[in-house]
Amino acid sequence: MYANLNTGVLEEYLDEKNASDGMKLSKWSWPKVIIGVAIGAAFALINQYVGLKIGMVIGGSWYVSYLLGMALRWKPTEINIASGASTGASMICTGFVFTFPAIYLLSGWNKVHPYKQLIENSAIPPIPVAIVATILAAILGCMYFIIFRRVWLVEDPLPMPGFQAWVKLLDMANDFSAGAMEHAKRAIRYVGIFMLLSGALTFLKDFPFKFKGTGEEGMPVLDYIFRKTEYYEAGDIMMPYSQAHYTWINFTVTPMLMATGWFMKSRAAALVSLGTIFSWLIVIPLAVALGMPAYVPTLGEKVILADMSMAALRVFSYVVKPMAAGAILGGGMTGLIKMAPMFKSATADLFKLMSPKKNVVKAGDAPSKAYVKGKGWYEWPISHIPIMMLIAFVGISLTWIIGGYPPLPSIVFSLLLIVTTFFLGAIAVKVMGETSVEPVSGTSFIVLLMLFGVFSLMGLDMPQVIVMSLLGTTVFGGAISMSGDIVTDFKNAIYIGNRPYMQMKGELVGIVPGAIIAAIGATVLSIGLAQGVVQLQAPQAHAFATITSAIAVKEVDFLIFGIGIAFGILMELVTGMGTAFGLGMYFTLGLSFPLLIGGFARDLWEKKWLEPKVKKENWDEKKKTIKLLDTYMIATGLIIGEALIGVIVAIYLVIPLLTKGLV
Repeated sequence: MYANLNTGVLEEYLDEKNASDGMKLSKWSWPKVIIGVAIGAAFALINQYVGLKIGMVIGGSWYVSYLLGMALRWKPTEINIASGASTGASMICTGFVFTFPAIYLLSGWNKVHPYKQLIENSAIPPIPVAIVATILAAILGCMYFIIFRRVWLVEDPLPMPGFQAWVKLLDMANDFSAGAMEHAKRAIRYVGIFMLLSGALTFLKDFPFKFKGTGEEGMPVLDYIFRKTEYYEAGDIMMPYSQAHYTWINFTVTPMLMATGWFMKSRAAALVSLGTIFSWLIVIPLAVALGMPAYVPTLGEKVILADMSMAALRVFSYVVKPMAAGAILGGGMTGLIKMAPMFKSATADLFKLMSPKKNVVKAGDAPSKAYVKGKGWYEWPISHIPIMMLIAFVGISLTWIIGGYPPLPSIVFSLLLIVTTFFLGAIAVKVMGETSVEPVSGTSFIVLLMLFGVFSLMGLDMPQVIVMSLLGTTVFGGAISMSGDIVTDFKNAIYIGNRPYMQMKGELVGIVPGAIIAAIGATVLSIGLAQGVVQLQAPQAHAFATITSAIAVKEVDFLIFGIGIAFGILMELVTGMGTAFGLGMYFTLGLSFPLLIGGFARDLWEKKWLEPKVKKENWDEKKKTIKLLDTYMIATGLIIGEALIGVIVAIYLVIPLLTKGLV
């Protein structure tokens, strides 16, 4: 079967077959779906922390739900539905990771980051407003792709590079032998063991204990042990701050980054780290050596940073970070421009779908298989799309108005969201189908600029423009991520025998709890980030904050920002990963080293152990996949452990700030 994937012939045959057989095979099980949602809801919080820590969201919930289902002897169709519900709950957090924290960085909560306050704390959106708007937009984002399923997954299937691995894993779930069950249980044990190890290390390096002489704030165990040395602080093995003039070298103790590097492999890890190396070994030493002046927003003037203590860290804050924001913007926009042929193709498909001829049923045509008489729905009814558009329009408008935003701009935003989610969502999913990467950041920048312009033209005062634009972009990010997620689920379902109706149902069930947890988690972590009590890089959030400041009050050095845009464009053209280069510029060297170790360790393991073992013992593809999956579970455990303890520490540190009435 695998040789005929993406031919169109196989997909049409399977789609017809599923419309008959799938009605029997594809069964809904609430207990199994609830387990999937519970896993996804946990990952909604984990992904928040991981995304703010490293600027990427790792889809670990799929692996965990798959292995748990296999260990419990679920059918592949049941695993497919439950994992869809799981990713629906976990991936809704995307907008909250990338955009939402920028609101706090530009507010009175910010105590440590180089942004001028543009928003009063009282203007920060109420959590229910963000939750309700995101849920409605995400449901709409899913439903839009009922239209495209037939065109992009059956008639002319998008290749979606890498999806074959998911299909193989689901196919393996058909093996109910004792050996297969034991493999799944062993992998789950790996997750648990390495989660505990990673969590224990993170607890020792991050959780503050009140030792004698440490005051009310306390100190983590490792900091207390090494309190008399200058070479360790807050999880960093480092050169002393007093020597941080031309650069600063450190190594961050973080299992999460090593695990992420393992998933990425050496090439992707090296391209991200290239931005870090460029920052710390080229930009910062040059800026200090040349006595480069930089604009300091809190002072409102340019200052020669080389004359200040810890000059390298000052250059990182006031030169590198604005440059990195420019690189992310330049790389993201260039990536979208490079994909113009795909936009043209997507637009042509849109017009084809909207053509009256497409909807004409000729005499003798077979009836639609959306509903199979006596058996139920095969596909989610397309008639629900206009109903959901109306519900989203009214619901989001009322939510924003009740939340205290002006009526007319709220209504205009709802209209714009409905249109942009459809058109930009179609473009983003088309790109994802061709490249395996959904351009959430690039399309979100477009939406931010569009909303900023519209709200400014409507005469709103600048704080309202900023808050409504960033909140609107957050909502859009959640919607577009769900569009990509449901298409991936639809793709897998074709080959495993599931009906799209069940995939959609599972996805929609996961969205609500995922959005609630994502919004609450984002609020806690954003406050911790802005106050400096939680050490998170949040590269996209900083990029959105920098771009917003640049547009709103010109509080940015446009020369530095422009240089960053130029480098982002260059790296996108040369490597195809301009945005990743910009993300890497936000990292310290200490974060890149573990990433590189993980990436090169994966390559070395495959070359020196896995491949020789496959040849020597004549393993089949299934056994090779299981061995690789074991390592994925170890990496997932490392990520979960650090993220869960990181979130617990963040909650512990942020709650006192809330109870002191600082909101």
